[in-house]
Amino acid sequence: MSNHSPVLLTEALALLAPAPGRLLADGTLGGGGHTRAMLAAGATVVATDWDAAAIAAAQTWAGAYGPQLTLHHAPYSSVPALLAPRRPNGVLLDLGFSSDQLEDPMRGLSYHVAGPLDMRLDSTQRTTAADILNSWREADLADLFYHQAEEPKARPLARAVVNARKQRPYAITTDLLSTIEAIYPPRMGLKRAHPAARIFQALRVVVNNELAVLEQALMGCAEALAPGGTLAVITFQPNEERLVKKTFRALGADTLDAVGRVAAVAAFKQGKKIIPTDAEIALNPRARSAILRSITRVG
Repeated sequence: MSNHSPVLLTEALALLAPAPGRLLADGTLGGGGHTRAMLAAGATVVATDWDAAAIAAAQTWAGAYGPQLTLHHAPYSSVPALLAPRRPNGVLLDLGFSSDQLEDPMRGLSYHVAGPLDMRLDSTQRTTAADILNSWREADLADLFYHQAEEPKARPLARAVVNARKQRPYAITTDLLSTIEAIYPPRMGLKRAHPAARIFQALRVVVNNELAVLEQALMGCAEALAPGGTLAVITFQPNEERLVKKTFRALGADTLDAVGRVAAVAAFKQGKKIIPTDAEIALNPRARSAILRSITRVG
């Protein structure tokens, strides 16, 4: 049984309105918390995850739901194709990771856990986080840290990585943590979250090409929705949030003609931005950076 607590569960369910006769998709199964809540409300759910371990773990409880639940080992960009020709009444993409995934020492997703610097969500992929740290040029590493992690010390950190790998190639999470803490010594105090959190997150995003997958998924899932259907996305990282906001704004805009008149009314309507309550953050600190956005097909 997963020990993961699904983020913004009540708010996501309010948007997706699971009920008997409604077809929903959970593109990021993870620990299964959102999916099981949808199933409990009577909805039919198609759930995907590009982590084979998440699918395998779900097999232990999926049988109880029979044909009400279908599982697929696939990235969430595959949801429209897996559902076709059916149109879902709702799609959820929770872009966070389950506690089980973060705490698995073999994944290297968390600086809190010692293990290989892997970070691949699909083990069939070739490039690991260690590969990037050991082979990328200093300038490319600096760009990664600056653009993906918004790291103010991107250049010094990239230089430190290159210098450190000359002595010993990067292999485990504590190798990278040591380099980060050489730039941000703990004895100096940390005013906010540990900088390793954003560096590890940025590496994971690049290893898995997550922004490209997300962009494809947003457009595909929105277009696949049935009339009145809702796409809900929970982000945890600034670049993800910006991409979702930009895409939803474009989908929710009217089409104008050459002189600025409305040629076609938008087929989608944006929902309001939703963030966790103080009570949820107190119970689950990992929810603190979560943002829920939604878009609904008009009609």
